[in-house]
Amino acid sequence: MTLQKAIKIIDLLIAQEEKLAKGMTDPVKPWNQGNDGIQSLANTIAENMQAEILALAEIKRQIIPKCKHPKKMQDIDGNGNRYCMNCNWDL
Repeated sequence: MTLQKAIKIIDLLIAQEEKLAKGMTDPVKPWNQGNDGIQSLANTIAENMQAEILALAEIKRQIIPKCKHPKKMQDIDGNGNRYCMNCNWDL
């Protein structure tokens, strides 16, 4: 798995968590109408999802290479795709 694929997976996970967190706090949903205990639980779950989103964003920030991809570190794989041997980033 290349770093770019890992970052795409993390982006998909972040998008899914954001969608679920938004759905938990949606006032139109039946669990957010009337019962304060259930509303409180839904808000707590949404807050936990926000914490997961922050953690995924930090993981993404840590794995994005800070490499400048020097020419001497570039190579071509068996499929003809260029990549950096220093950071394994597809060019």
